[in-house]
Parts: sequence; structure tokens; C-alpha cells
Amino acid sequence: MDVPHADELFIGSRWVAPRSTERADVVSPFTAEVVTTLPRPVVADAEIAVTEAAAAFDGWHGLPFEERHAVVGRFCAALDKRVDEISRLWALEAGMPLRNGTELTAAASTFWNRALAQSLTAPWVEVRRTDLGDVEVRHEAIGPTVGIVAFNGPHMQFALAIVPALLAGNTMIVKLPPENRLLGYLFADAADAAGFPAGVLSILAGDADVSRYLVEHPAIDAVHFTGGTEVGTSVMHACADRVANVVLELGGKSAAIVAADADLSLTVPALVDAMAMYSGQICVAMTRILVAREIHDEVVARLVAGLRALRIGDPADPATQWGPLAAERFRERAEGYVERARRAGATVVHGGGRPAGFGGYFLEPTLLTGVTNDMEVARNEIFGPVFCVIAFDTIDEAVALANDSRYGLSGSVFTTSAETGLSVARRVRSGVFVINATFPCLAAPFGGMKQSGFGREGGPEGLFALTQMKAVTLPAA
Repeated sequence: MDVPHADELFIGSRWVAPRSTERADVVSPFTAEVVTTLPRPVVADAEIAVTEAAAAFDGWHGLPFEERHAVVGRFCAALDKRVDEISRLWALEAGMPLRNGTELTAAASTFWNRALAQSLTAPWVEVRRTDLGDVEVRHEAIGPTVGIVAFNGPHMQFALAIVPALLAGNTMIVKLPPENRLLGYLFADAADAAGFPAGVLSILAGDADVSRYLVEHPAIDAVHFTGGTEVGTSVMHACADRVANVVLELGGKSAAIVAADADLSLTVPALVDAMAMYSGQICVAMTRILVAREIHDEVVARLVAGLRALRIGDPADPATQWGPLAAERFRERAEGYVERARRAGATVVHGGGRPAGFGGYFLEPTLLTGVTNDMEVARNEIFGPVFCVIAFDTIDEAVALANDSRYGLSGSVFTTSAETGLSVARRVRSGVFVINATFPCLAAPFGGMKQSGFGREGGPEGLFALTQMKAVTLPAA
């Protein structure tokens, strides 16, 4: 395995020696075996990253936009050259099946190149005429910013959050999770090839102590966090005292509503494909499947057949449809939810155990029936392969069930009635929604409501997520 600068860290746009001799194992979720070791970033490394980001901000923000755009453009071009390796390493160290990872990596490339193009015509500065005079409205960078990304799509978050923030003029410290240590080196290698000015960009795959230090640091003016709601609330608390800007893309417990008139020949394969994507380790996963009571048994039977047919195996094999979870702790968490759901009265109609013949962190796709919306398994984000089927009698009841959640990230409805589809979509309280499909359009603004967070990624709105507005009253003519 050829890891660029494998004994160094990328801090302040340069490869540097780590401040500690600590090493971290990179473990394959497929085999549960160590594939390599890399330097473990420590708080002392994060301290240097903050110092450099603060020192570089005025210079980076002060560059003409065209010059910033050129540097970020080189970064995106360097990432494009590495897309195949990104997908391969994602499968190796985090267990993302190659068939899904290749599609998502291609999508990330589309989005970072779209951000580059949109930024050229975006209204960074506009003059508004008011009754009280002309005003110049400016979108300006906030300052040194921390971007904490999740293991289930770090390059997608580079595309939707980090690249726009750099284009806006923020200096960035990107904190990846331990499950993305190898990918971090690929991203850093691309950043090195782009030639960012000193201090502008640091990329560290650290543990919780590094995240905590960065989020709490008084020199950090903004935090963009992607992850679970519980950690997201702690990020808000840490930033509150100094009134640092926060963007939160948090968890979900999204509901797919299957109306009585749904075309099951299209609906069930779409749901099975959605369940299979990264074994449910997707924030927009449809983990609550709300089914009209008159078709409940048929839908369950078809879902079981679809899940039974999934090919379980090595995530690096393009034919694999179901891979391992990213880490042992994620499997243990999911297993705990399944066991408690059984004790609460739910029935496991498929899965629930570890498939035979695999040494890694595998858990079978698990489908539960007899679930009520007040059960723990239907209330909390599990971030794993545990899916609940809940029956409803009317569309109004289905909408009420979908909304009876502290989360509000995504949702979907399957129906042959355009009127029903639009009515449901407009009534479900979620940041994104899909009709007769499961995965939202990330080219539009993406983000959540309620405890799924606030702020948006993607689309023109995403360009300004990590900016602040300044209004300059112009002198009268």
C-alpha cells in the first residue's frame, strides 16, 4: 500500500512531522485485521493547525476571488485524478461496498466541480436600492473554520461544505473520523498538489480529544459539523459562549410512506436498494417504513425476499451488495437495539444475526415488524442495518407518524397519485423529501429540520453556508 507521506501529517497546507510518536491502527471491517498503521494526530498537532489557520486568514480572505478559485480548482482537479483510489480505500478501511462507493465518489466529483462553476456567477457582492439609499450587500468569509466530517461520505462533505467554504475565503481545518485515516492522506495529497498558501488547509483524522480541542478553541470562528445529534448538541454548547457560527448536519430517522396504491414492483426494489446502501449507515436512510395496512403483509413478504437475495461479501468486490459495518462498536450498537426491540414486542422477520463465514463486522439486514412508533427502535437513529415496518390506516395517520419524531432530515412517499405524493411531501416536516424514490437530490439545498440540524449544503445556498453578510450603506450620489 502506497500511502503518501505516511509518517507525516498535513498541517497548515504542508506535510510536517507529527508532535507525537503515537500510532493508530487502520483496521479492515471486512477481516477485522490491521492493514497498516499511521500517525495518530494529537492535541498538540491540532494546536499548530489552529495557529496557522488564524495567521493565514487575512491573506487568504484578502486574495482576489479569481486567485482563490484557481487554487481550489487545482485541488478539485487533483481529487478527480484520485477518484478510483478514493473508492478503493473507502471500501478497504470503512467497508463501503465498491458498487455504492463508486457512484457516490462520482457524485462528489460532480458536486465539487459544480460548486466551482456556481461560485463564478454567485452574488458574492450585490447592490440593492432601498428607500433609504443604496446598499452593498456582501457575503464574506467568517474566519478560521473547523469542518468535522463523517465516515460515510467525507469526500461528499468536501464537495458540499469544505470546497464552498474555501472559495468563500475561510481557512479550514478538516477533522476526519478514525475510520477515514487512509482517505485523509489522499485528500491531503490532493491539497498538497494544489499548492494552497501556508496555513490555509489542514486535514487530520483524529479522535474525540482532537475534535473537542478544535471546537472549543477561541480562535475558531465557525464549526461545520456532520454527525450524530447527541454530539451535535455538544458542539453547539461548546460554541455558544463565544457565539461562534455553527452549521449542523445531524441524524435522521426518516420515514418511507408506502400508500395503498403504490406500485410494489417499483417500490420494494427501491426500498431494498436503499436498505442495502452501506448497511443503513446513511443519514437519509429510510429506517421507518410506514405501510398501508391493507398491503402490509405483501410488502413485508416482498421486502424479506429482496433482503434475502442480497449478496453479502467483500466490499472491494464490485458484485457485493451488502458489506460490513465500519467498526465493531457500530455492530454492537445495532445488535443492542435489535435485542431490546425483541423484548419490547417486535418481531424479527429477517436477519438480526451475524452471517456465517465472515470474520469482519458483518450484521445481516434486519427487518422488524410489530413495531409501534413509540418504541426505542423507532425513535432513535441507529445508523446501522435495522429497519422497522409500521402499519397505518390513512394517509393522514402516515403523515402524523412520519412527523412524530425529533428528527426531520429526509422522507419519501410511494404512490401512483401525483396529488397524494405532493400533498404528503408538503406536509412531512423534513429538510428534503422524495416522491417514488428514496435518495434526495443533493444538487438542491440539503439539510434538516428539528433535531436533524440547521444550515444547508449543496446548491447556490450551500455556497454561502459558511459566510456572514455585511451591508455597506453607499454614499448618496
